[in-house]
Amino acid sequence: MDKNLHKGHRSRIRDRVKKEGLDNFQDYQVLEYVLSFVIPYKDTNPLAHRLINRFGSLAGVLEADEEQLKEVDGMGEVSSHFLTSIIKIYNFYEKGKITQDYILKGPQQTFDYCKKLFAGKIVEELYMISLTGNNKVVKTQRVSSGTRMEAKVTIREITDNITRNKVNSIILVHNHPNGECKPSSEDDKFTKGVVTSLALNDCHLIDHMIIGDGGEFYSYRRSGLIDDYLKGIAGLISPTFDKIEEDGVDEYDKK
Repeated sequence: MDKNLHKGHRSRIRDRVKKEGLDNFQDYQVLEYVLSFVIPYKDTNPLAHRLINRFGSLAGVLEADEEQLKEVDGMGEVSSHFLTSIIKIYNFYEKGKITQDYILKGPQQTFDYCKKLFAGKIVEELYMISLTGNNKVVKTQRVSSGTRMEAKVTIREITDNITRNKVNSIILVHNHPNGECKPSSEDDKFTKGVVTSLALNDCHLIDHMIIGDGGEFYSYRRSGLIDDYLKGIAGLISPTFDKIEEDGVDEYDKK
């Protein structure tokens, strides 16, 4: 009898999702719906309420780790793993939508291109976009993943990736998941080091972008700091670099 009641309730929820989507659902209802796929023959409504009470929201539940989830009565290893996988699956899906052979013409377009990479991320990550001479994307790759406060990577790792990708222009993008997009002193020091190292090797950092947790972004190219860093080493830059500067930056509008 109970199994039939639960089955009927699940069927009604699924029918509602098919007809209406999830826009009119509350957090616990979405969670109840999701859990129904991994916990058979059991009313998932009370468990959904317990999870929301513990973590505050659906987002809080999905961002919790497996050990935290298993502390909630009714959550086992499989259901905990399932919930922690949802954001990972979504991120993989969004990353797959990012196409190559895409020309980045300025900071706003770079932001639009990259923001999918950081959806749902709770730690800092750094991505490197390898470009052709006219700023067409050759490859987009994560080069570092760190903590909620920082993502560690060396300049040598970046130059090695440039060599492997056989390009001489890149854009770096990283996120600030727990703060504003305003760069830190460490960000400034790192960016200056990358600009200098690449320029001395006939390569170019077109831009370094920081994406904040509210969807705002900061562009080192737009701020003028990349130009300032280059002026500081102008006497050391080779003629080859001048051609890279002319081609790459002319194609990348600062606005």
